[in-house]
Order: sequence, then structure tokens, then C-alpha cells
Amino acid sequence: MITTRPDVELDGLYTVSKAAAALHVDRHTIKRYAAKGLITFRRRQANGRPVTTGRQILRCWRSLYS
Repeated sequence: MITTRPDVELDGLYTVSKAAAALHVDRHTIKRYAAKGLITFRRRQANGRPVTTGRQILRCWRSLYS
């Protein structure tokens, strides 16, 4: 996990892998964060894959570093 604010677009959509890259953690860690409610994902209608927003990534980061 990075200690500096992640560089994400607030309204951008991020897959699990991209969210993990933004927070500098493994994608399995992101799935644990989601299970704990620290970050939420929704299913993209086009392909059914889970996505989150930059706002959610920042909310997760703040909850761990505030």
C-alpha cells in the first residue's frame, strides 16, 4: 500500500487489477478489502466484470491511512 495519495481520476472506472496497481497491492488484497467493505465494486454491463471508481479507491486508501 502506498502512503501517498493514489493518482486516479475520481469518475474513472477501474478493474480489480487496475485498482490494485493504483494502491500498490496485490489483486487478492483488493478482494479482501472488498469483502471487508473498504471498497465496492459493481458489474460492468458490457462484459460483466467488476469495476470501481477512483472515488472508491481514494475512500479505501483514506480508511487505511487516516
